[in-house]
Amino acid sequence: MVMDEFQEISAARADVLARIEAAAKGAGRDASSAQLVAVSKTQPEDRIDAMLRTGQRVFGENRVQEAHGRWQARREGGLDIELRLIGPLQSNKAKEAVALFDVIETLDRTKLAAALADECAKAGKAPRLY
Repeated sequence: MVMDEFQEISAARADVLARIEAAAKGAGRDASSAQLVAVSKTQPEDRIDAMLRTGQRVFGENRVQEAHGRWQARREGGLDIELRLIGPLQSNKAKEAVALFDVIETLDRTKLAAALADECAKAGKAPRLY
């Protein structure tokens, strides 16, 4: 990775965080009540690694299989991150989603809710659901 690219990513993240802080302050809220979710979809691994080096620890993915390929080894290696599913979820992927994600932001139908509830019971863990 070229250092200029890391600096660019770091500066862009700092800018977004400053804008979040200013917006929160303008709304009379604590900036810690908002959270930056970096969407890693289609990003090459070196850019994700650069974002991780900036301290970013919350990432959104829109596909279960891509997220598994990208994040499972990092988690097994001890990386402390929060993963959010931000794309649609098919009921047949509920087991994998419950195993991988900390948050599922796309609960949009009864059949999916039932599948997630079943998998949460089996796994003994439950991601936050929106």
